[in-house]
Amino acid sequence: MKKKPRFYKYKSLDNFEFLLDLLLKERMYAAPYHELNDPMEGVIKIDGTISKEREAEWESLIKETRLVCFTKSSTNPLMWSHYADGGRGCVVCFELMDKQIFHKVSYLKKPSITEKDLLPEKALQILQYKDKHWKYEAEYRCLIQNESFLPVDIKSITFGPRADKNKVDMLSHILRLCKPKLGVFKMNDNGLVEKPEIITGATITRMANQQLNPDYCPKCSETEIIQNNYVGRNRNWVGF
Repeated sequence: MKKKPRFYKYKSLDNFEFLLDLLLKERMYAAPYHELNDPMEGVIKIDGTISKEREAEWESLIKETRLVCFTKSSTNPLMWSHYADGGRGCVVCFELMDKQIFHKVSYLKKPSITEKDLLPEKALQILQYKDKHWKYEAEYRCLIQNESFLPVDIKSITFGPRADKNKVDMLSHILRLCKPKLGVFKMNDNGLVEKPEIITGATITRMANQQLNPDYCPKCSETEIIQNNYVGRNRNWVGF
């Protein structure tokens, strides 16, 4: 079986409810083209034969499509700088769903548009182009319609070397409880990726005897211990 390609999305930890939406719901936001950071996104060169009315028709075609943007590199320093808050953010590794079509962005000159090209297919083609100044992103895209999110299969998250320790600690705790199989890593100052250091404190075990308690659940007990440890060490074990 052919191995599925893995892609990466760089994210800031500011307003990390958006990051949690991505990680917990395993879906990526699909943005309208006018929300993207390139002001020339979807802008075309016309040959002078297209009327103003038909230009408005092109605008309507472009607006029907939403874009999900990502890359194949998790170690691009410019991407860490521009999209992950200068190393204070993270990069999320994921796979697309089976049969999901994706496109490699072209940084060549966009083709000119004539009146006969004002078609949905041409709009999709133009949205696969970006100006050459953005070439460092090595971007890939999914183009979708009638949906605001794209389902994906999240594999891991790697925090940058300058990520705030408290935010890393809180997010790692949430993911340990909600996504225990998800890989959680942190890049150190030397650029090496490792497991984030999480101080778990003294483990307080209150497991009931299985023979005395028929409702005993190892998984539930483990989750309760993780929850108690997190609360305890963040209030200096007061009340524990």
